[in-house]
Amino acid sequence: MEDYLSLDAKKIEKNYDVNLEDGLTDKQVEENYQKYGKNEIKTKKNEHWFIIFLKALVEPILLVLILAAIFSITAQLISNKGKVEPEEFIDAIVIVTIVLIDAILETVQKMKARKSTNALKNLSKPRAVVIRNGQQQEIDASELTIGDVVVLEAGRYVPADLRIIEQSDLYVDESILTGESIPVLKTHHPLKQKTDILAEMKNIAFMSTFTTNGRAIGVVVRIAKETEIGKISESITNNSEELTPLEKKLNKFTYWVAGLSFIIGIIIFLTLFFSGNQEAWANYLMVGITLAIGVIPECLAAIVSITLSLSTKKMASENVIVKKLQAVETLGSVNYICTDKTGTLTQNRMTVKRLIINNAIQDATNFEYKSSKQKDLFLKAMVLCNDSIVEGGERIGDPTELALVDYSEIHEYDDKIVRKKWKRVFEVPFDSERKMMTTVNIIDDQNHVFTKGAIDELLKKCNKIMINDEIRPITPEDIDSMMSLYQDLSEHALRVLGFAYKIADSDNNKKELENNLTFIGAVAMIDPVRDSAVRAVQLAHDAGIRVVMITGDHASTALAIARDLDLAHSKDEVLSSDDLNKMNDDELAKIIEQIRVFARVNPEHKVRIVDALKKHNYIVSMTGDGVNDAPSLAKADIGVAMGITGTDVAKDAADVILTDDNFETIIKGVNEGRNVYQKIKRAISFIIGVNLANVLSIFILSSINTISPLDATNILWMNLIVESIIALAIGMGGNDNTLMKVKPIKGKNPILQGLWYTLAKIIFFTSIATIGGFYLGMIYTTNQEVSDLTDGKYTSWFEALRAKDISYSTKTSLQSHGRLTMFITITSAPCFFANFIKLSNWKASKKINLIFNKTLWIASFCSIMINIIIIFIPVFNSEVMKLPTLDEYTTKNWYLIAFSVLIAMLPGIAMLILDGIVFFSYHYLPDPWRRNQLISSEFVSEDIKAKKLKKKQKRKSL
Repeated sequence: MEDYLSLDAKKIEKNYDVNLEDGLTDKQVEENYQKYGKNEIKTKKNEHWFIIFLKALVEPILLVLILAAIFSITAQLISNKGKVEPEEFIDAIVIVTIVLIDAILETVQKMKARKSTNALKNLSKPRAVVIRNGQQQEIDASELTIGDVVVLEAGRYVPADLRIIEQSDLYVDESILTGESIPVLKTHHPLKQKTDILAEMKNIAFMSTFTTNGRAIGVVVRIAKETEIGKISESITNNSEELTPLEKKLNKFTYWVAGLSFIIGIIIFLTLFFSGNQEAWANYLMVGITLAIGVIPECLAAIVSITLSLSTKKMASENVIVKKLQAVETLGSVNYICTDKTGTLTQNRMTVKRLIINNAIQDATNFEYKSSKQKDLFLKAMVLCNDSIVEGGERIGDPTELALVDYSEIHEYDDKIVRKKWKRVFEVPFDSERKMMTTVNIIDDQNHVFTKGAIDELLKKCNKIMINDEIRPITPEDIDSMMSLYQDLSEHALRVLGFAYKIADSDNNKKELENNLTFIGAVAMIDPVRDSAVRAVQLAHDAGIRVVMITGDHASTALAIARDLDLAHSKDEVLSSDDLNKMNDDELAKIIEQIRVFARVNPEHKVRIVDALKKHNYIVSMTGDGVNDAPSLAKADIGVAMGITGTDVAKDAADVILTDDNFETIIKGVNEGRNVYQKIKRAISFIIGVNLANVLSIFILSSINTISPLDATNILWMNLIVESIIALAIGMGGNDNTLMKVKPIKGKNPILQGLWYTLAKIIFFTSIATIGGFYLGMIYTTNQEVSDLTDGKYTSWFEALRAKDISYSTKTSLQSHGRLTMFITITSAPCFFANFIKLSNWKASKKINLIFNKTLWIASFCSIMINIIIIFIPVFNSEVMKLPTLDEYTTKNWYLIAFSVLIAMLPGIAMLILDGIVFFSYHYLPDPWRRNQLISSEFVSEDIKAKKLKKKQKRKSL
């Protein structure tokens, strides 16, 4: 720290070349701008929208799609020997369009989040009152420079780091920097000893802290990144951004799909090459590339982005601003929520709850007496011995004093009227040594002395006590009784403040004002727990999420609040900063899972807490509002900043911003995140299951017939149109609130975990139906048709398709009926079974309830209609889809279409029956069989996890 801590006002004036009365001149300001710059903290530079767009394009899942487009173009060039018409590139064009749409969605979401964040910042843009050229003027805080003389008043934010040179009862709330919730009394005197501890720098007002009381004049000694807050901001700006859990899972999944696609393409090409006519290698390569493309979920990137975008839009309406799409899922994956107490779990508004009066504790809501004398004095003392100001929506002053004004207002003692009627003529300000404040007010032409302060210190100054309006000498028994009541209230986290009075002579020695007082009573106040926070904590517990409270309060106070929230119940669950400092990181990690409350914690401790939890593979969320919270917000898997009380630095470091500063809003975000992840998993199981079923059925038929029954266009139609419509409908489905009854999976589990049963049944039943659909069409191919196409060489379509002396184009014509029925089956089957991928609530009591997703049923119907309609579109049906033209349709073709639709229904029916068997065997058969069913379905295993969690919570409550 520079020497200005130990310099007096004259030396400050000399060192900074400033006249303390007149301030800097305009010329000096310009010179200092050139020398030191302006007072602007440069947060992380916003990327241009085009850079965001380019970064989205190179995400692994989109790179695979670009690779698929290249494969598609290559396949067309090989198949047509370089002679390709523009319409042959439609597959690649569609894939590239999907890539662009996904990148645009990602860019738009980030720009929207940035706009919302900037709007929140602009709401809190600070101003400063400065003396320049001998005159006071108000300017933007960013226009300050070194040497400026700044005027501070209660209710203003400190605009830069100031060396205080003159002050009157200046109290500053430094909680955003130090974590200490109680305002600090500042001084203008030089410090005798140098210090690096911020809390000991009593003559410095730090940038972005808040003045709660008093007035001061200070000289700007540090600006921008040189301020304490600027240093923290600079360290956060330099942090690298980590991938979210969803991004990591999708990236791994993408690599897995890309590898599987390549392997399948090679296997299919080699199988056809060695089993068929080797001169048709180009056609076989085309089939291999086609099926490799068929494995790739071309629509997945768009589905994920659209699903996340819809969720972020919904969350924004519920006061949650998500800065990055993938953060939605991360919020849903959290195992631990580390949250601040003040303003998040509590109301951030001190409230009078109890009274100590007549040697007894009384509920503050029942403050009535037969006589009003004692009540009148008590309420007058609360208002008159008080410096806070409440006017309109503006509240200026110490939170404790504001609570007294609020309480008096309830009893119709308006602070403005009372203070105007009984004016203050003298005061002795509060200080930390006396722990008291005294005022003298004129009431009925008499000097009434009102004193408030710590009850133990105040009782030492009292020689009388008022009991039921009667004044009598105070006794040791009275004092013991009061102290016992005080201890009882303190143990419940209530802050107790005593009040006394006396009538003084006009010539009474001012030094004796605080002696021989009459004790009136005391108030006990607390920052009450939010009702919504109690509900939210219970919801978190039901969801298997551990909530940890982090506070700057003492351990006893923190435990009392935690008990009200049902967070902790014993001292063993509380860890204070003193004990935390004695532990190394490994020791902390060993006991971290048993701790529910961290007391007297500094911001540096928060980073250690996050690290310790991450060592156990937990997904950690951290809330914060101060600049000092920024490192822990950045360190957590998902940082949550407060939108109202949060600083700009905290908002920049966070992934999510709560515009209402409410803990319950976090739980809403968790619910949405869990549902988003489940929707994405369902969409993936649907897309991958269908793709693999299609590839398997085409591979089997190609191996038997030495020709692919469908080409790249048919498969891409399936992947890009049919799957997109259905998967998007899955993503738009309603939320399943039962997910908040299931414990989150610990660790970074793969995205396909728990989906193997679903994938297996989709692949098995769909491939059988698809192959059946193909042979249904081929059965209707007559011997005469085969003979005509093969110039009389063959009459059996089965023999003709396997023959090596039949050209590839002839075989394509031979299987036209099979292509038609297979196309109808392969595009219609998913529309039916998509609605049965999951039976609703396995946790329901022995009763099957099918999920009814109206959007999904409508999408399924529309998809079937589209598939049938495109069969009849001229040119498109024959040239693009390689299906029969309209003039080729006979009654037989119509029968084939009808039978194909019926076959397409069979997989859905079979899956429904199989799930019913698993469900009933789970609920009704003996336990050994029931346990065997756990490997069958992710939903059954979720049920077991939920029951285990419920039993564990029940045992804990006992």
